[in-house]
Amino acid sequence: MATALDIVTTAQGQTGFYGGSTDKNPYSEWYGIGDVPWCACFVSWVFAQNNLSNLVAAQTPKGFAYCPAGLSWFQAKGAVVGKYEARPGDLVFYSFEGTGQADHVEIVIAASRDGITTVGGNTSPEHITQASQANGHGVYLRHRSYLYVLAVVRPAYENTIKPAQSIGTNKMVATGMAGAAALTGTGVAMVHNTTPAVTKPTTVYSAPAWTASAFAIKAKTPQEIAVEKALYKLGLIAKVNLNSAWSTTDTAAVKTFQKAQKTPQTGIVDKPTYTALMKELP
Repeated sequence: MATALDIVTTAQGQTGFYGGSTDKNPYSEWYGIGDVPWCACFVSWVFAQNNLSNLVAAQTPKGFAYCPAGLSWFQAKGAVVGKYEARPGDLVFYSFEGTGQADHVEIVIAASRDGITTVGGNTSPEHITQASQANGHGVYLRHRSYLYVLAVVRPAYENTIKPAQSIGTNKMVATGMAGAAALTGTGVAMVHNTTPAVTKPTTVYSAPAWTASAFAIKAKTPQEIAVEKALYKLGLIAKVNLNSAWSTTDTAAVKTFQKAQKTPQTGIVDKPTYTALMKELP
C-alpha cells in the first residue's frame, strides 16, 4: 500500500511542467475534462499514480476537479487538521481571493509555524511574485506563508508521516532549506538537520551519438530519449513527458535550456545543444 511519502515523491517528480500561457496540461486531460484550471486534477492524478484515488474521491472515483467540492468532502469526513499541524502528504486549500472559498489546492512537502512547503499544480514559480498563484499553468515547489491558508486536510493513509520534531519556529523550511520533516529530491524524509545525506554510487551514462534527424515531432529515438532524460533532470519537463514521443513540450524545454546557455533559442537540438545536455547526465 502506497503511503504519504509516495504521494510526496510522485508530486515532486512533476515539478517543472509548464503548459504555456493556456490551461493545456496532461492532468485535466487524464481526468477527462480537457483544458481547464487544474490544481485539483493534479492532486487527483498524483493519488491515482499510487492507487490511492479512493482517498481523494470527492466528486468521482478519480478524485476531484473543483476545490470547494474537495474541501467539503474532507470536512464531512472530519479530515481537517490544525492549520499549523500539516504533515507531508496532507493537502492544503487556499483562498487567494480572500472570499472564504477554496480556489487552490496543493500537496504538503514540509511545514513549520513560519511557513509551509508544497508542490502545486497550475501555479506560478517562486520568483514570479506578480503571477497568478491559482492559475499559473505549471507545477512548482512553493514555500508559502499561512496568510491565505483556508484549511489543511489529511487523507486517510494507512500510514502517515509523523513530524520529526515538534513544530516550532524553524524558518529554514519556509525558505526552502532542509528542516524538520523536509524531504530530499529523492523523497527521503530528513528527520533532523544533522542527518547525513545518502550518497548514491556514481554511474556512467553512455549517450548515443547525435543525429540531426532524431528530433522530429512524434519521433522516439535513442537520442530523443537521452535528451528527455536530461531535460527531466534539469526540471524542464515533467515525469509524464519522460520517454514519450518528441513533442512541442520538449521543443519549448530545449528553448529554455538554450536561453540558460545563452545560445540562440531555436528549440532545435543541434550538436552543441545535444552535447551540453548530455553533460547533465551521469
